[in-house]
Amino acid sequence: MTVDLQDQPDLQNDFRLRATWAQTALIPLAITVFTTSKYGAPLMFRGLTNWWAPLLLGWTALSAITATLALWFREFYLARIAAVAEVTFILVGWGLAQFPHLVTPDVTIQNAPAPESTLKLLLLAIGAGAVVLLPSLFYLFQIFKRQEQR
Repeated sequence: MTVDLQDQPDLQNDFRLRATWAQTALIPLAITVFTTSKYGAPLMFRGLTNWWAPLLLGWTALSAITATLALWFREFYLARIAAVAEVTFILVGWGLAQFPHLVTPDVTIQNAPAPESTLKLLLLAIGAGAVVLLPSLFYLFQIFKRQEQR
């Protein structure tokens, strides 16, 4: 939101402070989740200690630090990109740590798919929905993201 509010510095600063506090709260929560997962979710902990985990955790930490510093120095576009990267790395790490389970221990990638006929109908419904939804979203973005002409 800070990128979109360049003409409203008070509101922009409010979002900047909220994002900084959220990032500050996220760091101890992440450490707590990681340390308590050893006993509370041993399969997840085992996944988070694989060979790829330090690399992914490093990229996540680098993204978090970049987002925090960018907010601090009011580089809002860089903060947005770093926040997107941080969330992406967190979600990728979560997915890789659980692999091949979707819901531990019963639902895996191999036993989760619906019957083929259901998947075909779902694909048709998504296609039909996209025909209606995508032009509507484009129209809304045109209305609400339009720069006022002076």
